[in-house]
Amino acid sequence: MSLMGSIRRCARCWGMGAALGVVVAASSLPASARAGTIASIELIPVGSASPDDTASALPTALAVVEPGATFAVEVWAQTIDSPGLSSVSATLSFDPSIAEVTGITHTALFSELPTGTPDNVAGLVVGLSGSHLSTCADQVGVSPSWARVAIIDMQAIASGSLVIASADTGMLALGTAICGIGDLSPANVSYGLTTFPVTSDAIPAISEWGVALMGLLLLTAGTLAITRANR
Repeated sequence: MSLMGSIRRCARCWGMGAALGVVVAASSLPASARAGTIASIELIPVGSASPDDTASALPTALAVVEPGATFAVEVWAQTIDSPGLSSVSATLSFDPSIAEVTGITHTALFSELPTGTPDNVAGLVVGLSGSHLSTCADQVGVSPSWARVAIIDMQAIASGSLVIASADTGMLALGTAICGIGDLSPANVSYGLTTFPVTSDAIPAISEWGVALMGLLLLTAGTLAITRANR
């Protein structure tokens, strides 16, 4: 008799059958067998936090930061799977000689099981993660919408080109998951990064029209001075 036949016919084997079903179901939950990007994580530096935790378009990123200035890096996520995101996890890296982390705030969408440890010596936010433990009907972060996971408060401490990158946590307990489906393979997650200069305000470049206008003004001023002197 086959194993499945035994399971169907033996009442004392229902527990075994249930356990077997759980194992089979669990093995099919992770999306590791699927190809391509299923979820994306983006890092957006901003002067101050955006007003909402969801958006149809990502906020406009800072172009430059001055040494000593405070700013924030918003962690946004999105998936092409209609059930939406149930958790988002990543470890962030940055140059600790240029900037430091001063605080981490998880958003209301990902406020369950929050983790994330800043290390300003190594230049890391280790195991940044948050979960949305609600029904899949919420469809959190389903494309084209984005969902904000956390806000990383930072301060620039020296000039340089600051690169902040996200990557897989490398921890089995902290992954990016689809509601009702399970954890994604890191290969199915696009981990973003952001790069921007930390520098003092430079003297604005003068365009050719600006040079011509300045020359005209100087010429006019000189002509007026000569005219007054000859009176």
